Amino acid sequence: MILVPNIKKMKTGIISFFFLTLVRLSSENCDKIVCTFLAKSMRQLKVDTADIDTSLCPYLKIKFVDYDYNALHVDRQVSDIYPWMWSAKAENPNMKVLLTFYNSVGSKNFFEMYRTPAKRLKFIPMFIQYLRKNRFDGVEVDVGMGFVRRKNIYDIERWADFIEDLQKDLKADSRRSGKPKLLLFGRIDDRKKGVNQLYNVSRIYRHSDFVIMDAWAYYSQRLGPRYNMSISSMHHSKVYSINNTTDDRSIDYNVNALIAKGGIKEKTIISLYLMPTFFYEYSSFTAVDFGWIKHDNYGAVCELMHKGGNITRVFDDCPIFRQDRIVVYFDDEISIAEKVKYIIKNELAGFEILDLSADDFKGLCAKGKFPLMRAINEECGKTLIDQ
Repeated sequence: MILVPNIKKMKTGIISFFFLTLVRLSSENCDKIVCTFLAKSMRQLKVDTADIDTSLCPYLKIKFVDYDYNALHVDRQVSDIYPWMWSAKAENPNMKVLLTFYNSVGSKNFFEMYRTPAKRLKFIPMFIQYLRKNRFDGVEVDVGMGFVRRKNIYDIERWADFIEDLQKDLKADSRRSGKPKLLLFGRIDDRKKGVNQLYNVSRIYRHSDFVIMDAWAYYSQRLGPRYNMSISSMHHSKVYSINNTTDDRSIDYNVNALIAKGGIKEKTIISLYLMPTFFYEYSSFTAVDFGWIKHDNYGAVCELMHKGGNITRVFDDCPIFRQDRIVVYFDDEISIAEKVKYIIKNELAGFEILDLSADDFKGLCAKGKFPLMRAINEECGKTLIDQ
């Protein structure tokens, strides 16, 4: 069972695979697909680096390092992966490596660093030196709300200043060293309603090479009559809204909302949550309801399906599996193809699989390892006419 990690407290390394395919069959085809592999999932599911097919993931992103005690904090579980990373790069010269710099705005040291010009201008060159020393090819910068809810503790413009200064120094470093510029990826999660805006969207886009946005919908922890939500009325990865004016739980709604705030389509990589979500039926005195019990991977869903049950498709071919008292919301090769078509149709830069271990990495679905990733490759390789 994979529990939702507490990002505020988590200091463990997260190995992320940034899979970049350069399929140039037509300008409308998806260029960039980001595959994130969480170390916590890796440990719990007993996935070894030997299970990783680097031909699927030529861009490796290690996530994350943070800022603490006025310096870059690198967890041992992050640095321990470096030797394997270097060996993989030697075997596959085309593979590039990124590092995620993640912090919560609730961290006082981090907040003081990015809002103080002298401190951030001192930190950035040291950070770039660390990236070069450890053979990284780019960086993603990510800020989370944490437990902070008051606008006066978070300075939106100063965070944009940090990204702008980082990009300036990355360009200067490239000119000075003669090496290719390290890529800069911003990240935006603008889905929460009623929470003070975390980002100056237009500035983050202006100073980032690409921006990854969280586009998947928040899912309910409870289903049933008491919660006015039936089993077939939701899916966390549906593409389009049911009602364009009131339904904000869709990829398309979140993408359009971000573009309206100054986002740039050609720079936008949307992040999707493909981890299957399991619910279990429980009875009360008044009704039969369903409560969330866990997240797992596509292979675990296939194992369950081998024992019987039924699949219902809703919205954009999103599958819902029902077996006795268990209900599972997940994605398969059919529904993932709909997401790829959406990327191509809307001329976005690509998308991120938030956790690569959400795929079937053991071949339990009898379709080989990583069938979802292979389905993405296949769909990305089609021309617009094929669609």
